[in-house]
Amino acid sequence: MRFAILTNFQEFHSGYSLTGIVKDQVKMLSRQGHEVSVFVNEQYHGEEIEGARLQPLVPFAHLKDYHSKTDLTPEHADTVSRMKEMLLSEGPLYDMIWSHDLVFTGWNLPYALGIQEASPNPELKDVRWLHWIHSVPSSLNDWWEIRKYGPHHRLVFPNKTDALRVAENFRGELAHVEVIPHIKDIRSWMDFSQEAWDFIDEYPMALHSDYVQVFPASVDRLRAKGVDDVILIFSKIKQRGNSVCLVIANQWATGTQEKQDVEHFLKIARRNGLVPGEEVIFTSNWRSPQYDTGLPKRLLRELMTLSNLFIFPTQEESFGLVVPEVSLSSGALMVLNKSLDMQMEISGWTTLYFDFGSYRRNHHVENEENYFQGIADVIRYRMQRNEGLLHRTFCRKAYNMDRLYYDVYLPIIRGAVTW
Repeated sequence: MRFAILTNFQEFHSGYSLTGIVKDQVKMLSRQGHEVSVFVNEQYHGEEIEGARLQPLVPFAHLKDYHSKTDLTPEHADTVSRMKEMLLSEGPLYDMIWSHDLVFTGWNLPYALGIQEASPNPELKDVRWLHWIHSVPSSLNDWWEIRKYGPHHRLVFPNKTDALRVAENFRGELAHVEVIPHIKDIRSWMDFSQEAWDFIDEYPMALHSDYVQVFPASVDRLRAKGVDDVILIFSKIKQRGNSVCLVIANQWATGTQEKQDVEHFLKIARRNGLVPGEEVIFTSNWRSPQYDTGLPKRLLRELMTLSNLFIFPTQEESFGLVVPEVSLSSGALMVLNKSLDMQMEISGWTTLYFDFGSYRRNHHVENEENYFQGIADVIRYRMQRNEGLLHRTFCRKAYNMDRLYYDVYLPIIRGAVTW
């Protein structure tokens, strides 16, 4: 489909939150294969926007903050006419046009009136419109009349709580308002590299799962690091109904034996009900042989930010650099080995500890299934009572552009044919 995003930007200033919203929408739409144009002011002097064609066609005007359409100046009456003509010329090229605050603020009144005058014309009969409102309407301005725009227009507000208020202040009904939460994708917010975007595209569970762990480990030390125990605990968490993703950021999978070792742990995962390549991922299997020796530091750190859990049953460490690295990257719930005394020291006695055995202390349990299920249940208990981790996980899952596109945007886009 062809989309136009209608703004009055003269630049994409990073301090203006609305520009970030537009950039994320462009990224989302272009990733889904849509053609996107961003309409900006005639005097635009900013950057190019990746994924979109810039259209500097919105008429320039010296703006004023109107409180009534009856106060429209002759200069701005001309702006209304120019806006109308531009839309009649360019609008038919698009399936949907999205505007941002143009129908809302007094500063943009001439553009709102231009849209009102253009939309009833036959040239635009097949276009569907979404108009974003970015603040809570607190008055009854005389140009806030959604029905004046015609049947193919809807207002958009980012929360359900105030949707009725928006509809009433625009003299419409709740059916005139679509609720679309804002995109706040960890990948764009944290400026992920293209490699990180590509990795998540191939392994989406790393972004969408309830429980995510990224575990750096050299192939020759997978057993000493307790990766098999981590796999078992993740399988128990999955059995309780949660979605899981364990990413083993492994290094030095360069020889036949090392690759066989990786396959051995994937067999353990499969035997315990986890899906290799979806719920348990070895990074050496991605784009092999490019990352057989390990991931670059930036890519590893970016993937670590997805984590909300880090189980570390290592049996022999002098320090364990990965512990502070994971905490600094993600604030994940740490689960460390009580059988390895230095783990309490280097973590400051601040997290969860379970016995997994170590070079200093043997640990034997009669019923391994029950033992690991108990650990999994304690992890779930602690996670469910950690408001910071719960909220971070919720934001990672709820506000990423992939989830919002398929669950919110796409149904509205497809349903717009019924307006």
